[in-house]
Amino acid sequence: MIVPMKKVLLLAISGERENALEALRDVGVMHVDVRRAGSSERSVAAAEKFRAALKLENRLGRFAGEHHPDENADSPFVPDRSDAEYLAGCEALFERFDRLCDERAEIGLRLKKLAPWGNFRRDAIEELARHGIHLLLCDGTKNELARAQKRDDVCVVVLREDRRRAEFVVLADHEPDTGDFPALRLAVSDDPALLRIRLQTLEKEISSVETKLGGYVRAAERIAAARAALLQRAEFSRAIDACEDHDAVLLLEGFVPVDAVGLLRAAAAKNGWGLVLSDPTEKDNVPVLIRETKWSRTIKPLFDFLGILPGYREMDISGGVLVFFTVFYAMIIGDAGYGAVFLLATLAASWKFRRCERAKVPLKLAWVLSLATVLSGALSGNWFGMTRGGLACLTDPAVKDGWIQTLCFALAVVQLSLGHLWKAIHDGNWKSIGANVGWMLIIWGNFFLAMRIIVFPGEFPSYMYAFYGIGLFLVLLCGLNWRNAADIFQFPFSIIGSFSDLLSYIRLFAVGMAGSYIAANFNGMGIGVMKISPYIIPVGVLVVFCGHLLNLAMGLMSVLVHAVRLNTLEFSNHTGLTWSGNAFHPFANNPILQNKEKQK
Repeated sequence: MIVPMKKVLLLAISGERENALEALRDVGVMHVDVRRAGSSERSVAAAEKFRAALKLENRLGRFAGEHHPDENADSPFVPDRSDAEYLAGCEALFERFDRLCDERAEIGLRLKKLAPWGNFRRDAIEELARHGIHLLLCDGTKNELARAQKRDDVCVVVLREDRRRAEFVVLADHEPDTGDFPALRLAVSDDPALLRIRLQTLEKEISSVETKLGGYVRAAERIAAARAALLQRAEFSRAIDACEDHDAVLLLEGFVPVDAVGLLRAAAAKNGWGLVLSDPTEKDNVPVLIRETKWSRTIKPLFDFLGILPGYREMDISGGVLVFFTVFYAMIIGDAGYGAVFLLATLAASWKFRRCERAKVPLKLAWVLSLATVLSGALSGNWFGMTRGGLACLTDPAVKDGWIQTLCFALAVVQLSLGHLWKAIHDGNWKSIGANVGWMLIIWGNFFLAMRIIVFPGEFPSYMYAFYGIGLFLVLLCGLNWRNAADIFQFPFSIIGSFSDLLSYIRLFAVGMAGSYIAANFNGMGIGVMKISPYIIPVGVLVVFCGHLLNLAMGLMSVLVHAVRLNTLEFSNHTGLTWSGNAFHPFANNPILQNKEKQK
């Protein structure tokens, strides 16, 4: 449910600006409107510090995953150091770590380039030059080698030669022109023995830095608290910028949930603020606060991943999206064996993240999707590309395609009709009810049309024309703006679009069928390889394993493309959703800092 909001105009004494904002933050129920506020140097600097801390925290997380630092490393935190000093110390360590790693990589490249010439001494080459023996290390083409060998004033020693290139040494009793040969330009430091010594030193220094960074990894909560403090400071600076001064009075605009107005009024009475509460207008960009049920909250990870939110004056369709996305997911993957793999992975993740509060909702969604996939695969008899059991109507090759296509179109009718029904209830006026009922009848007409054209060809039923006739009449009467030429011109295309939206659901059948055929073909390829010889049975097993792994990855990609599209495009269009909302973000104390204070 999208929580109704009240628009707030808060008045306070200008001289009490910071005290008023601190008290408002303690209440934690008002979304401060900062869109029209400028950016002061203070807020810009605070935002930059927060972004740097966030970047550092993310870098520390990646470091922990890539390097697996010692869990017993000493923490760098001591009571008399500030958060800024901790962040600066961690950042300095990463800068040093990067410099050392870059130098190590550079030395590795130089050693690789010098490898064909062995473990020579750089000072020995210079010593020979002082005694009149000049030496060039060359790396060139076959033609360049041939030209060097034809010269009478030099001696050429070939170290390595292949079809295209050669490494060779040019010796001369005079200083040759380096432009005549593909000579390697040696730096002063290009001494293999010294480079290897420096490489060993670098490895020790890098290991030392990694140990120190491991201490910061162990104290990740302190880094998170420092980042949270900087975020809170940046938000406070933005709130100060949003305050408008009018002589001795400052004004601050924002929004508050209707059920939290009492808290704001109590704080206003306590702090001597003035409050002007009003209903938001059509021009206001009202933030969206959704209060989900335990069931509908399950789909929230998908919305967060996509970064979408319904507008304030739209409706919350989380429950409907959860049901249909689960069905679409199960049909696209469509294999009970894959579902069992997902279940095992979800079980392992549930145990590993059993103490992580943030993982509970995503894991709940994973359980729902995995169980639905097992059920779908079991009903259709698909187990790792092999047919075992299942309903006869979903396993018999003679009829299963027709039944699955019928199911796809039935899902389309139910979901799109539900979208229009929700829209009619949400709008709550007779004109909208008439128009949406009309579109529902047109969608039902599209269903019977698609069934007779694609699934079970035959004569069109007479009631299909009744659906179309009554539906068109209601839409023309209640849903078409006859004063707008563009609406009139677009109306025929809207009718065609409603039919194409229904046809879009056939993708569930096509993608699911493709996945089952791919799995079956990889099984056949693997078995064919195994039959060649008992000695290459492992190769056949590898073919089957890699084939199913690839098919599984393609199935998950198909879910992101097709199951998400049907919910966020076709269904949303018929529900009237634009996903244009911005999230409600109350001006409040950061929970991380509050927990830190409680622990003290």
